[in-house]
Amino acid sequence: MKDEICILVWLATTLTDTAWLTYNAALNRPAYQSSVLVSPHIPGEWHANLANDGIRETHAFRGGIPRCSASNNETNPWWAVDLGRPTTIYRVDFTNREDGNRM
Repeated sequence: MKDEICILVWLATTLTDTAWLTYNAALNRPAYQSSVLVSPHIPGEWHANLANDGIRETHAFRGGIPRCSASNNETNPWWAVDLGRPTTIYRVDFTNREDGNRM
């Protein structure tokens, strides 16, 4: 069975000489995905940048607009973010939907 995935992403941490500095390296960076969900039943387009825009809404569709990225129903969906430079990633956080459709 093919699944639609709704993604919210939070990436990164960096080690300095004295402490861990945590920041969202993916925040508002260019994002891409295998396809963009366009549905006659749900208005709006579920673009990749909705996954890393800093909004941690757990209901995918609230207020009449999409709140996370989603691909069409396909076999191998993917999502990617361009961090702009080589970055060591120590942690990746995914926020799951609370409206019934989960990753």
